[in-house]
Amino acid sequence: MKVLISGCSFTQWPDAPGGRNICWPKYLGDLDSNLEITTVAEAAAGNQYICDSIIREVCSKPAGYYDHVLVMWSGVSRLDYLTSLEDPAWDKLFDSYGFYRRLPDNNLGYIFSGGQYGTWFANNVAKTMFKEMYKVSSERSLAHINLMEMVKLQGFLRSKNIPYHFMSYVNYWNRQDQVGRNGDFGVYKYPDLDFLINDLDFDHWIFRNENKDGIFELAKEINSLEKDQFHPASEANRIWAELVYKRVSESRT
Repeated sequence: MKVLISGCSFTQWPDAPGGRNICWPKYLGDLDSNLEITTVAEAAAGNQYICDSIIREVCSKPAGYYDHVLVMWSGVSRLDYLTSLEDPAWDKLFDSYGFYRRLPDNNLGYIFSGGQYGTWFANNVAKTMFKEMYKVSSERSLAHINLMEMVKLQGFLRSKNIPYHFMSYVNYWNRQDQVGRNGDFGVYKYPDLDFLINDLDFDHWIFRNENKDGIFELAKEINSLEKDQFHPASEANRIWAELVYKRVSESRT
């Protein structure tokens, strides 16, 4: 079975930058040798990139190529920007940041903020760009942007008749002012956005429990976090992979 996966550093496989973390897709592959896994996940990626990456990959293959799509959505405070790399000066500056994804033709690439308090703070190039973008953003606008990506990808996969399961890397399905790290918050704080949440088919989502907890909450519960106290360590990734495999297997019987 051919499985396509996207997400951020919580999903990037085989390793996050520096070899810090082996993520759940690796353990998923260990559970079943018949799974042929393709991943387009990137560290610091936001939900625009995640949505786009699945659409691009599916459209680049013949109809019916992928049997299943798995997406672990990233933070609702993240911003991605698709930029041209045709200017050699910008191309060089792009490389200096590190949290990006070049597209195959090398003319375009995504640059990732990593969240309101993410990776962009430490780089002059990214700081110049994202500081201005966050100035004209609010939690409400960020929630709208990110929920819309989920709705769009759901519709695309339905139109292509591709089975899928979604996940969220932390539980932002609440009204909390802060969840996880990097500036995430509960999307239910804004009732005017409920129409987007209500369009999501949560029967196709994988959560830890009825509270809609994700892998981050699992990692905290079992004390399986990396040194940064944010990214899940190996045991949490292994358990999450088993949960994903069980749900995918059940959906195909």
